[in-house]
Amino acid sequence: MLMTIIVLQILLAVGFIGFWTYFFIVENRNPERSEIYLAFERSFPVPDLGWITPCLIISAIGLLTNQSYGVFFTIISGSSLIFLGLLDISFNIQNEGYKKSISDTIMNLVINLICIILGPIFLLYAWII
Repeated sequence: MLMTIIVLQILLAVGFIGFWTYFFIVENRNPERSEIYLAFERSFPVPDLGWITPCLIISAIGLLTNQSYGVFFTIISGSSLIFLGLLDISFNIQNEGYKKSISDTIMNLVINLICIILGPIFLLYAWII
């Protein structure tokens, strides 16, 4: 179970970096995107890349090296993912984010589900070890 959690944390950190790279190269320049969507998304690079991603990396390193800070940062990462997922879901419901194109809907659902599923898994894992 430990290695699964570590791999998931690393994959999520890489996923955040990949998402924001894609966003700023493609989505941010897409004239079909609404100003509300762009304003909402543009508010997340700092918390995603400046908080959640480093916490995921630190937690993975800590768990891998059997350091107590690994558990601490796993809890922080899990909680941050839940908050991010719920905030995203709230925005998508209020702004019809699940009623756009099928590809946008699938992408939103996958990202939201990853956050609200893995967040509690990380919390539960840290609690039981």
